[in-house]
Amino acid sequence: MNELISNLQPNDIKSIKQAWSSSSSPLIRVGTVCSGTDAPILALKQLLSALNLNHDNDDAFTKMEMEHVFSCENVKFKRDFIEQTTNPPLIFNDLIELATSLEGVCHDGSTNHIPTNDDLHILIAGTECKDFSSLSSSRKGINDNGKSGNTFWATHTLVKKLKPCIIILENVAQCPSKEMELAFEDIGYTVMHTKVCTSAYYLPQSRSRAYFVFLNNEKARFRASLAADDWIETMVRLAQKKGDVITSWTTYLERNSNSPMPKKQSKKKAGGRGKPLCESLESAWLAEIKAIETKEGLTPFDNAGGRPYSNATKSVEAIASLPDRAKMRLDVQCKRAMKAGVDPFKVPLIWNPAQQLRYTHTGIDNDGKPRMITPCVTPKHEWIVSSRMGPVTGAEALALQGLHVAKKVSSQFTCEQLRDLAGNAMSMTVVAAVFIATFLTTELIVDDNTSLKKRKPSRSAAAVGSSATTEQRMKKRSRV
Repeated sequence: MNELISNLQPNDIKSIKQAWSSSSSPLIRVGTVCSGTDAPILALKQLLSALNLNHDNDDAFTKMEMEHVFSCENVKFKRDFIEQTTNPPLIFNDLIELATSLEGVCHDGSTNHIPTNDDLHILIAGTECKDFSSLSSSRKGINDNGKSGNTFWATHTLVKKLKPCIIILENVAQCPSKEMELAFEDIGYTVMHTKVCTSAYYLPQSRSRAYFVFLNNEKARFRASLAADDWIETMVRLAQKKGDVITSWTTYLERNSNSPMPKKQSKKKAGGRGKPLCESLESAWLAEIKAIETKEGLTPFDNAGGRPYSNATKSVEAIASLPDRAKMRLDVQCKRAMKAGVDPFKVPLIWNPAQQLRYTHTGIDNDGKPRMITPCVTPKHEWIVSSRMGPVTGAEALALQGLHVAKKVSSQFTCEQLRDLAGNAMSMTVVAAVFIATFLTTELIVDDNTSLKKRKPSRSAAAVGSSATTEQRMKKRSRV
């Protein structure tokens, strides 16, 4: 976050303050739904703090502040996390219930209504993405009654009733973006989106996501002479430049955590999950391992020296309790590293034994050096740090998303819960860049008696309000 914010130019900061510091609206009123950890709120707080620090002594501008009006999260332990971190006055339990009547049961058991006396300036949504993911074995479309489609349409219903000025929505890169944009165009929003990777925004993680920004045509607009392309170009400008120093993922490991985990006898029978190897000889996963060993000239698993990682970790609970297919994938990665001249017991490499080998990285780049970027943080996958002989911790997974949580908070959750939180979070630096790009290119439409005068809608907003056909409108999408 510090690197991203420090790259803002003085003119950027001045421009944001000019457009968004309005005495008529001293608070930016924000709501969040399905954001997992409320990372956008944490990112916005850091960003506003930096902007105010840069103009602390400038009387021409009003201090920018935020009011977190409400949050909505369906999972209880995630609501517990939100309560411990951002702690908004209202944390609703169910998005679909909330969208039906703007009223719902809250985390504390009370029933409340979303305050509607004042405009909600920004609504941030990270709707369910699993059904849209290319890694899903049963992908569903936006209208197929899956969780991803249902939470998207619930957000859409909520927007129709709340009419927020600006919406920021995040989903996987493979989501049905055209259908999602069209849905918001149809209820009076100007649309734009782009696809970004977390590794381009100062965090060493390969995480591709689509980010959308929707502008309410009656309440927000692009600034004079600006349009969707300018927002996208600003996102590009805020990314790391070629040649910038990349911080390795290993710097995010907790102190003193890179030594092997204590070796103790597992309470579970080794390989106790899944079918035993003797019953899996015709399985697809074993066929994949055999094919890779043959193609890459690796020692076969059933020969001497064919199970180097499994043999070295027989008494390490975190590894010994894995199913055979996971341990054998680790063996393949270990053999690959040793063939490349890298000792994975001394050099930390990151491996995901839960995924098929064709979807996972060896942890070593083409130049023979350990890879500096991790795969995508996911809710369920338990990455293994090779030299540790154990998994990435939940706190480390959160750190790879830019979330550094106090020990007194993280200690209240299990490692699995923290990993789940990390996998569902928005990357802090990416959502911060989305805020910055939005602040630099858009403005709220306010009354004539304020410092921001009304003017004609931008060309993008005018296009949306026209009677163009669906096909014509589809062709006017902002580029990706």
